[in-house]
Amino acid sequence: MPRARKLFLSPEACSDLQAITEPLRTVVVRRLRLLRQFPESGVRIGGEFKGLRAATVEMFRIFYRVTLRGVEVVYIRHCKRKLFARSD
Repeated sequence: MPRARKLFLSPEACSDLQAITEPLRTVVVRRLRLLRQFPESGVRIGGEFKGLRAATVEMFRIFYRVTLRGVEVVYIRHCKRKLFARSD
């Protein structure tokens, strides 16, 4: 079994996770633990988000990157929510 990496959540990802209600939050946390063990399991994202991976849990997507430090979670977004708010 692969060695688990450290998991780091950005302040935005922490806020996103806190906004998810139970029991769904527990499901998302389980997926985060799996990503520590199998960080390459998420789908690679291209374009302007190159370097990120995404894993889907129910109606949420976990956006993260794998680094030498470990697994860095950038955002946890509801599938209907835009990844970044535009400032137009």
